[in-house]
Amino acid sequence: MQRLASRMFSVIALCSLIFASSDQITVAQQKAPNKGATKTAEPMTQAPAQQQWTSITIVRVKPDMVTDYEDFVKNETLPMQKKAGLKWRSTFQTAFFGESYEYVIATPIESFAQYDGQGPAMRALGQEGARAYGAKLRKFVVSSHTYATLDRPDLSFQGTMTGPPKFGVVNIVQVTPGRAQEFESLIKNDVMPALKKAGVPGYFVSQTVFGGNINEYVSVTLYDSMADIGKGSPLVRVWGQEGFNKFVQKTVGVITNQERLVTRYISDLSFMPAPATEKK
Repeated sequence: MQRLASRMFSVIALCSLIFASSDQITVAQQKAPNKGATKTAEPMTQAPAQQQWTSITIVRVKPDMVTDYEDFVKNETLPMQKKAGLKWRSTFQTAFFGESYEYVIATPIESFAQYDGQGPAMRALGQEGARAYGAKLRKFVVSSHTYATLDRPDLSFQGTMTGPPKFGVVNIVQVTPGRAQEFESLIKNDVMPALKKAGVPGYFVSQTVFGGNINEYVSVTLYDSMADIGKGSPLVRVWGQEGFNKFVQKTVGVITNQERLVTRYISDLSFMPAPATEKK
C-alpha cells in the first residue's frame, strides 16, 4: 500500500505544470514582437529559467470519516489556505483502480525559504487557531507523507485542455542510475511527438527530489473521460503495435520498472490560481 501511495503522489505535480505553462504562454504572447516592429538587440546573456517545485502530501483518511474529512477541507482548510496567501491547491484521488480513502494534495513551493517562517495555518489562524485546526485534522487522518517534486516543462506539453483535468493515466518509471539522459531523449524525440499527434489534452512529467526515489520520473497523460482511456494507448494508436514494440526495445536497460494507475481531479477540494489582471 505504501509503495503505491509513494508512486501516486507525483500525479498532482501536473497541476503546477498546467498553471505554469499557461502563464508562460501568456507571457510569451505578451513579449512577442508585433509584425513590422523594429527588432531590438538581444542581451548577451539570459537568466536561466526558474525551476518549478511542488509540495505533495499524501493523506490516507479513516474509512468511516471520509465525508467528515471532505467537509472539513471545504469549510476550514480551503478558506485557511486562501487567507494565508496560497495561490492554488489541487486534490486528486485514485479512480476505480488503486488504494481507496487516499487523497493527494499539491501546493506550490514558491521558494524553499517559505519553510523558514510560519506555516499557512499559523499565518491565517494564529497560534491558538492553528493548534485547534491541527487537532481537528488529526482526527481524520491515518497517515500523511510529504514530498518535493521538480516539474519538467521541457518534457511536457499542454494540448487542447480548456480547464482542470478530469482523469489522468499516471505512468511511474524507475530509470537505471546514470541513464536519465537516454530516458529523457526518448520522451522528447519519441513520446511527445506521438502524443501530440494523438491529440491528448496534455502530457506532464515531474521528478522526485526529496522524500522519495531520486531515479523516479512520473508522467501523466490527461483524458476527458474513462471512455477515452478505454480506447487504448495513444502511442499504439499512432505507431501501431509493431512501432510500439520497437519503442519498447529502446527502453531495455534504461527503464527498470513501471507502474500505472488512473486518478481523477476533485474540484470541490481544490482551488485554481486567481486570474491575472491586465495592466492598463
